[in-house]
Amino acid sequence: MPARHATPTTPTAPVSPATPATPANAATPAAPARRSQAERSSTTRQALLDATIASLVEDGYANTTTSRVAERAGVSRGAHLHHFQTRQALVAAAIERLSRLRTDELLEAADALPAGRERVAEGLDLLWSNYASPKFQAALDLWASARTDPELRAHLTHVERELDRQTLELARRLFPDSAGRPDFERLIEMSLATMRGLAMLDTLHPGDERNRKQWAFCRARLVQMFEQEG
Repeated sequence: MPARHATPTTPTAPVSPATPATPANAATPAAPARRSQAERSSTTRQALLDATIASLVEDGYANTTTSRVAERAGVSRGAHLHHFQTRQALVAAAIERLSRLRTDELLEAADALPAGRERVAEGLDLLWSNYASPKFQAALDLWASARTDPELRAHLTHVERELDRQTLELARRLFPDSAGRPDFERLIEMSLATMRGLAMLDTLHPGDERNRKQWAFCRARLVQMFEQEG
């Protein structure tokens, strides 16, 4: 009798382990909170101002166009126009933001200065650091352009008034022993004029040490004036 062959058995697919049931009271991950329209608008505005400051320092006013700023900030041109209608308004707002941030930094640094005779020299150095910088060169570029640009000049006139107020507030914190002098404001104006004049040497000779060498001499003379009776 011929041998009977066993009928092949169909392989059985492996059984997948059962998926554990999710407890009924398990917490569902919270969706990220959506920012409000005001928050998104503020973020866009800040990005535009920061991009403008960077462009002014690196490329100069002539090359700081609205399209370049929008590209640098990562926003659309329409978003830019929503916040600033003209390039002049944009750069003026950027300089105003820069001066406000810098003043806050200087005010904080002023509180760390030593008391006594050394404070005057170190306070003057702190003010000087605000002018011996690429950002001040960018501001000079704007001020020069404003001579023949009435719209830019109108914006910067407002900014300059605010800068003067902030600088005087800072000076009173830097030099409390001299703040009561009747000629205090004139003394501060002379100090700032000296710093601006020296800083202009960087315009044609960036990175040159001439202004910094001359600053040491000028600072010593200014200290003498601060120590004199008003």
